[in-house]
Amino acid sequence: MSDAAATTPERAAHPAGVWRAIKIALFGACFLWIPYVVPGLEELQVVGPHDDWPLTDLIGADPRQGGAGLAGALRRPHTYEQDDDALMESAPLPPAIDLGEDDVAPTPPPAEGDDPDRPQPPPRIERAELRGLTREIEDPHHSMRGFYQQLARVARDEPVLARLSVYGTSTNGADRMTSQLRRRMQERFGDGGKGWVPIAPGWRFQRHQDVEWESDHWDTFVVNRGDAPMDYYGFGGVLAVSEHHGAYSQIGTVEGDGPGTAVGVYRLFYQAWPEGGLMSVQVDEGRRRTIDTHADQVEDRVETIEVSDGAHQLSVRAEQNDEGEGGREDLRLYGVTMERPGPGVVVDGLALIGAFTRVLRLFDREHLARQVRQRDPNLVVFWMGANDAVSESVAFVPSRYRTHYRGILRRFQDANPGMSCMVMSILDKGERVGGRIRTRPRVPRLVEVQREVALAEGCAFFDTYEAMGGDGTMARWYRNSPRLVTDDLGHLTASGSRIMGTLVYRALLKGYDDWIAAGMPAAGG
Repeated sequence: MSDAAATTPERAAHPAGVWRAIKIALFGACFLWIPYVVPGLEELQVVGPHDDWPLTDLIGADPRQGGAGLAGALRRPHTYEQDDDALMESAPLPPAIDLGEDDVAPTPPPAEGDDPDRPQPPPRIERAELRGLTREIEDPHHSMRGFYQQLARVARDEPVLARLSVYGTSTNGADRMTSQLRRRMQERFGDGGKGWVPIAPGWRFQRHQDVEWESDHWDTFVVNRGDAPMDYYGFGGVLAVSEHHGAYSQIGTVEGDGPGTAVGVYRLFYQAWPEGGLMSVQVDEGRRRTIDTHADQVEDRVETIEVSDGAHQLSVRAEQNDEGEGGREDLRLYGVTMERPGPGVVVDGLALIGAFTRVLRLFDREHLARQVRQRDPNLVVFWMGANDAVSESVAFVPSRYRTHYRGILRRFQDANPGMSCMVMSILDKGERVGGRIRTRPRVPRLVEVQREVALAEGCAFFDTYEAMGGDGTMARWYRNSPRLVTDDLGHLTASGSRIMGTLVYRALLKGYDDWIAAGMPAAGG
């Protein structure tokens, strides 16, 4: 037999093997297609409506603007043509609350004997602005009065800012919910600026919207780990320490419309200490100015840099000292705020990715008090507990959780007694059981404990869990088009964040309008 004849059967086997592999792949693809055509199996879809195809988000994410929190971390924000009302109508939300008459109620006239110098009430909120609201803020102790008073000053066009600071976990790790809240508040009351930006990201997947943000050569210490010198983390929970004199950060405005397009004053929050080095600050292409961060004792300082209201970029850089080898060159920086002349609203997105609620106790008490007073927020919102709800390694002990959370709220309130305080409950958190998605059993118990803690400490409470739909929400939001939660059933997509930001915004407006209707009682009254 010739060589050619001997090899013929072997060569003929290759096409058959390839065809067999193709048939196996097609057979498998049929099973993958079933969830797309059989109702009720949508949660098993590999790629859902409006999702990126696998791996495309890993090569296209913008390291400054895009991103999400922990799970689905580098998924890019999507842009939808729907406005907020259309997006809300497309979502499986619970029935909206009854707002009564369509027309706005008149502002109550001053009562006889009222102080003639008392400020006039601001305009009431039209009912159309509140439509779609599914949950009101619970505030039996009137904690929100201080914030509402400042908001009223803004509404009367006084040259002031109403500052709102939101502590959250990876649920808001990309500043998405707070970006939506920022946009809506600023459209309604005036653009007060972007707010707080850390000097450098404390976590790999931390992102900020409404800012151009770049940094390099920093070591970061975050409050989660409790490893910063003296437990000083700054207002945002991230301390940046220069690796060498090449450390730098650039924090600037964005192009286009909406939040973050202008700044009128930067404030640089930093630590002066015995080994503090030199840093330079420069706005745009202007003159570079050097700041010495040396001090005989540790101090929290704020450097104010005023600029013309408009588009700018601030550069902060560690500089080489003249003392040579062994000389001082360490910087310890917390963050920068970007604000504009009032009237306006500022919303700080303070993400503590991966944090349990209890980590807020790891701030040094006196340092935290100084930071709160220096930042001077009118309202602090706590949107914590996501990791407490899903952790399989840490048990949820209600009594311990109450003790930790109550102590945390007291620390912030003691730092600034006139400041308003609100606790937002956790989102629904889902898990897959038998091919179906259900609410994790720990979630409703944790929500009730959070409500109890907030009201016991005189804070307001917003039931995020019920506002989005309560039990089974993750299944409904995951099947929705556009998809509102990520594949881990715990984090919001860009669209889900828009809805949540809108719900919080309208709840704030409703509480503010109720306060006006009640005659604007003073804080503490």
